[in-house]
Amino acid sequence: VAWPTEGSVGARLKTFLDRHPAAREILAGARCKEGDVHWRKHLAYRSRVIAGNGFVLVGDAAGFLDPFYSPGMDWLSFTTFSGVELALAGLKGEDVSERVIRHNATFARSYDRWFEAVYEGKYAYLGDFELMRMAFVLDLGLYYLGVVSQPFKFGPKAFLQPVFSTPPSVPVFHLMRAYNRRLAAIADSRRARGTFGRRNDQSRFLFGGFSLDPGSARPIVTALSRWIRLELTEGWRTWLRRPPIHAAPAAVTASPQSPSMPPPPTTSPGAEAKARGAAA
Repeated sequence: VAWPTEGSVGARLKTFLDRHPAAREILAGARCKEGDVHWRKHLAYRSRVIAGNGFVLVGDAAGFLDPFYSPGMDWLSFTTFSGVELALAGLKGEDVSERVIRHNATFARSYDRWFEAVYEGKYAYLGDFELMRMAFVLDLGLYYLGVVSQPFKFGPKAFLQPVFSTPPSVPVFHLMRAYNRRLAAIADSRRARGTFGRRNDQSRFLFGGFSLDPGSARPIVTALSRWIRLELTEGWRTWLRRPPIHAAPAAVTASPQSPSMPPPPTTSPGAEAKARGAAA
């Protein structure tokens, strides 16, 4: 994209957004407050300070999750919906200090759990058809039943509760993190024994998909039974081994001099990318 070079930052932002027909229609009567529009570059992959005094981060600015399952639009929906509620309360003159603290804690926890449950160690078994099929059915099925279903059940207010931020979702987080780590450990064992990808040849996975119907739980149950069988026939080799550590991208925290604003990342984008690749 080409960022406009003429006018104030606010005018350039409006010009840029107006290039999209939907944004142009939505923002037809919008006017930027002079001096209230800022821009930054070299954003970190994640931040512990997602909201503060007069600002709230949304979408990739609030945190960049691994693109494997394309979670960006989900993350954008949760951060934007909650961010708008927070901003409107502040504009009404309400004291939002406690809400800002909860907002930062909730979304930082959501990011951490989302990474650990789905993406941590995923690339260790990405090339093994049998292991990846098992994870795909479980990941996608639990996503539909636990995330996609919520707005249909409770309406837009469901977007105020990001992934893995509610008590009922905690057991699911532990389940997903458990099978994901176990599949990664089994993949490492298979590599060491020369059996990684042993069933890849001429294998393909044709799947009808999930819906919000309760019957969509059947593939999840089947996949869980296959995982248990895999543990008993093969996974026992790694039960006593310490699992490898795949750390989440380091978070940017607030500086003591300016607690409401996150400082720039301490590493270059190239170094961040290398660290992210190492974590994956």
